[in-house]
Amino acid sequence: MLRSLLWVPGAFLIVTVLFDLLASSMQTGEGHLSRLIHRPLYAVMQGAARLLGRRILAWNGIVMVVSTLLAWVLLSWLGWALVFWGGPGSLVGASTGTPADLWDVLYFVGYTMSTLGLGDLKPVYTGWRLLTDLTALDGFVLITFAISFIVPVAQTQAGQRGLALRIHRLGGSAQGLVVTAWHDHVNGTQGLVDDLAASLNALDAQLKNTPGLYRFHERQPEESIDLALPALDEALSLIEYALDAPPPKGLRAVRASLSSLLSTYCRVHLRVPAQAPPLPDLAPLRAAGLPLRPDAEVQAAFATLEARRRTLRSMAERAGFAWSDVEA
Repeated sequence: MLRSLLWVPGAFLIVTVLFDLLASSMQTGEGHLSRLIHRPLYAVMQGAARLLGRRILAWNGIVMVVSTLLAWVLLSWLGWALVFWGGPGSLVGASTGTPADLWDVLYFVGYTMSTLGLGDLKPVYTGWRLLTDLTALDGFVLITFAISFIVPVAQTQAGQRGLALRIHRLGGSAQGLVVTAWHDHVNGTQGLVDDLAASLNALDAQLKNTPGLYRFHERQPEESIDLALPALDEALSLIEYALDAPPPKGLRAVRASLSSLLSTYCRVHLRVPAQAPPLPDLAPLRAAGLPLRPDAEVQAAFATLEARRRTLRSMAERAGFAWSDVEA
């Protein structure tokens, strides 16, 4: 009696994987199943990084992608196996007519999902034959959408890496970005804003579609968006609140893109540090001859950014960096 009801959990597993597959592969966000897999794995990787160093975090992306694909395949495989095992006599040997045992069922589901169609086992009745067709179709869908899941992830990660390298070469740290823009850019701070506006907007759209990329980290600091975005946001805060000069046009739109990126980050990582990072060091800006507002005015302005700067600090520290790397 209980065996005949195994199709219920089997169908539940199949449908759950399909919904998660569609949610992740059609770029509508991170599926619930994927999130359940990623969060504990990410916590394990973070713990390993504290023991072995931040370079191990560079494996996060591979671990997340492989674990997602394995979960989709194994849960679908198990689901279809439960469906067929729940029908005694649904499968028999093609040449002997002997009813399939549990291992035969697992074998049959595996090669049917992979669309190999070996044929040494066969379904008995029309209903089971139709379910065999659905199993093969589900395997084809799984393979197809797995590819459509991996390709955008790889493209977005490459885009992140490219943007991080641009920010690094424009100055890298918060103070370095401001000094370089002021002295070396043809259009000053306005040029910095203009150069990065479109890239930030594109990155915002991509990460809304694949927010799980906030769990991917790079090996090299100059390629890490987790270091580049805090440095850029802090630099824009310095331009807006510390420089005694009119703010560049379009600054508000760029800050809005960064705010949206941070909002997506907070949906992935629910906890941020309890304390904001220290107030920025203005000495490098003074040494470079930049016009600055009074210290008290700057401190008062940055006090209003405490929640935002806590999130920026969280982004850098989760990737294994210290705040001093943002403002070095």
